[in-house]
Amino acid sequence: MRTFSARAVAAEELRDLNAYVVVLAESLDGSGARLELQKALSFDEQDRALGLDTCCLCTETGATCYGGVVAWTLKPDALEIRLDADAAEALGTPGFAIALPPTELAELRDGLARVLG
Repeated sequence: MRTFSARAVAAEELRDLNAYVVVLAESLDGSGARLELQKALSFDEQDRALGLDTCCLCTETGATCYGGVVAWTLKPDALEIRLDADAAEALGTPGFAIALPPTELAELRDGLARVLG
């Protein structure tokens, strides 16, 4: 399980990129450990055919996978995400345990529900 403390949290709709993103970063400037969860605002037939009509997870290393989230839990002080075998291989970890600043909980809850369902 990959762990880090997120000092920077953002959940935002980026219409010009056709995406909704949730970003959790270890440092306020976005450096260090980072997990990005992205989901397109709309999908076309090619996206569906390629299996891209789901959440995309990216880390600061550039490791990326589509789908693969088995379960997620948002606690008052942490986010836990468990991954399936394919996503774990692609991202190099079976999941994430990210400590959170309590002031970001409401925004994060709404954002995660939007990208992870």
